[in-house]
Amino acid sequence: MEYLFPIVGPLLGVVVGAWLTNSYFPFRLKRREWRWEKELWASELFFETVSRISFIADHYIKAEHGGRFSMSGLGLSDANDEIMRLVKSLHSEGHKLRLYMSRENAQIFEQYLRDSQEKYDIARASWGSWDVDDDISENMHTENVVAEQGEVAAKARERLPR
Repeated sequence: MEYLFPIVGPLLGVVVGAWLTNSYFPFRLKRREWRWEKELWASELFFETVSRISFIADHYIKAEHGGRFSMSGLGLSDANDEIMRLVKSLHSEGHKLRLYMSRENAQIFEQYLRDSQEKYDIARASWGSWDVDDDISENMHTENVVAEQGEVAAKARERLPR
């Protein structure tokens, strides 16, 4: 027994050290890298989506009321549909994004979700408050929805850290 311990002790130390070096430490670093990649993915997706919403709304309004050419190339119904699709995707995928965002970005994201929902709730409450054949009021209402969603997205984009 006294001859076995001096041989097994260092051998056991070498085996444990090899396991730590090859298995534990690289996996720990890989988990940290995965976490960082997910945080980057969530922040980029949020930034890109609110930037697209802001771009579409801004260029539609400038084209319609500023006499400029719309670089987004969307009419009123297409711009409204695209913005609605983007906002819905953020609301439906928000639980995934929120998990990986930094605390600051998550607060901005939560505020954006509340503001965009509030604007749509206000628009829904006033929808149809015009005569049946009054297409101008309907278009103005839809333009206001597009403009308000663009403002909410621009405000969120400006609050995001660079």
